[in-house]
Amino acid sequence: MTKTKHRIILAIAALSLSGTASATLLTSEINMDNGYAVYISTSDSAAGTLFGSGNDWYSTFTDTTTLAAGVDYFLHVYGYDEGGIAGFLGEFNLSGSDHLFANNLTTLLTNTTDWVGNASGFNGTYAALTDLGANGVGPWGAGQTGSIPGSARWIWAGNANSNDASYFSTRISATRAVPEPASLALLGIGLLGLAATRRRQGR
Repeated sequence: MTKTKHRIILAIAALSLSGTASATLLTSEINMDNGYAVYISTSDSAAGTLFGSGNDWYSTFTDTTTLAAGVDYFLHVYGYDEGGIAGFLGEFNLSGSDHLFANNLTTLLTNTTDWVGNASGFNGTYAALTDLGANGVGPWGAGQTGSIPGSARWIWAGNANSNDASYFSTRISATRAVPEPASLALLGIGLLGLAATRRRQGR
């Protein structure tokens, strides 16, 4: 086998490995009237792992977590109210392109299209959410919502004046599969074979 063929095969192998999925960083920015807890889960009916919480609707809280390559997730947010009107406003971002939100993008805002929710818990049964207006609407205004875009919507499950607990969910899908161990093993064996052949021909 010529050196040129060796180089072509090794280049193809490198491209195959570089095209595999990698871990994704999920960043959330949340304003919640009044408090929240945010979870990442592989189940639509289980809260999963807590990666952030806060209680102060005047503040935009930033939380991050890492998503494993090739795994589908659900982003769950629990919000609770301590009097008066309630609301949830947020912006969420994914690094890279190995995962996508329900809108098929790597950025997601709160809205009533890509999110579902209820007042009973993370149980896989959801209903339409209530749209309370765009970022900047009263009684919250726009001065306390950090860098969250003006097109993000304040949302809640049910009546925002009488329901003091809401559960929100949206899906995050992996866009690339992780290579199976057997496939990686075969590739490794092939590369070792090529190296051995090259050594023999070089003698």
